[in-house]
Amino acid sequence: MLLAHPEPETLGRFAEGTLADPERATIVQHIADCDDCRTLVVDAAEFIEPAKVESNKWWMGVAASLMLVAAIGGLSYHQLHDPLATVKKDYGHVPNRPLEARLSGFQYVPRYTFRGDREDESDPNVAIMKGDAAKAAQLRGNSAKTRHTRGIGLLLSEDDPKASIGPLQSAAERDPNNATYQSDLAAALIAAAREDRPMLESALAACDRALRIDPRSTDALFNRAVALQALERPEAEAAYEQYLKVDPSSPWATEVRSNLNLLRSVR
Repeated sequence: MLLAHPEPETLGRFAEGTLADPERATIVQHIADCDDCRTLVVDAAEFIEPAKVESNKWWMGVAASLMLVAAIGGLSYHQLHDPLATVKKDYGHVPNRPLEARLSGFQYVPRYTFRGDREDESDPNVAIMKGDAAKAAQLRGNSAKTRHTRGIGLLLSEDDPKASIGPLQSAAERDPNNATYQSDLAAALIAAAREDRPMLESALAACDRALRIDPRSTDALFNRAVALQALERPEAEAAYEQYLKVDPSSPWATEVRSNLNLLRSVR
């Protein structure tokens, strides 16, 4: 059971490395189970300017505290702000995008449709990505960011995309003004839906929520068009055209034009 959250001033002093050892030990024990306070410590450290401090010993204390926070959270130092950093890097090396939809912050990977067994399953890059995604799915904590991380981890490591919907839905509910969480929830719903029209409608609704928050979200615009195409709705063509107004030149735009040509060929 977690004790009451430490005062922000105390967390700031922890980040600065100025707490006495007994106080520091108490904070360490608390942030072992509280990812919200762990995130606050990392955010506070961004405002520390070691160049203005005369003693290197003080800054070493700060660095040690932050590395301890990272170790407690099960993250490497560069993952403190983005626990999906390694998964995103892995994703860029897979030969075939595993999802029809687009995940926020993940680079473009082309998607090919294979008949029969998936031809990319034996690729070592896929195994690496799934392994790191499975680790992300085990991240502890209850904040929206942690739940979102777990959901994406499940989406990319499990064979059944439905396993990811619960955590992603929870993240979106906890932080309803986050367009990324809404769009990624839509991506999971699209992946899980197959021919489930109510689920595709839910994905469309999540995209619409994301676009009310950020009308120029390329992730949500792309996923909205994909959902409409899967629903065989005539608005899909206009949705892809809307995407191109925001992003006319990226690799995603090239795929959008290919989808548009397919839709126009079957009118």
